[in-house]
Parts: sequence; structure tokens; C-alpha cells
Amino acid sequence: MLYHLQIIGEAACTLSSELTQNYSQIPWSKIIGLRNRVVHEYFAIDLDIVIDIVIYDLPDLREQIQGILNDFSDS
Repeated sequence: MLYHLQIIGEAACTLSSELTQNYSQIPWSKIIGLRNRVVHEYFAIDLDIVIDIVIYDLPDLREQIQGILNDFSDS
């Protein structure tokens, strides 16, 4: 799961500032910050926090990303 969170953070890093500003309700900096922690502080990761992110935050993020994709497919 940590690898997948890393990939999500990597993808967030590549988004344009225009997109991230247009969808500012998504916590882009927290997503990128988690990626940095997973990559650089691997042994200091609190797995309880990771589990909470996976259970409570990822489903909402998935919905928000689907909304962005829908916006792009509608235009």
C-alpha cells in the first residue's frame, strides 16, 4: 500500500499549478508530503496513520479524481 501511496504522490507532483488551483479542495500538498515521507522516512512511518488514510481518505480522493476526469471528458 505504501508503494501505491507513493505513486499517487508522484502523480500529484506532476500536475500543473492551474489544475491544482482549480481543484484546491483536494489537499495536494498533503498528498505530496505523504509521498515524501514514504520515500525518505520509510522507517519512521506510523502504519496506523497509513491505515486511516487508506480507509478514510482514499475513497474520498478517488471520488474527487473521478470528478476531475469527468470534467475533462465533458469539455
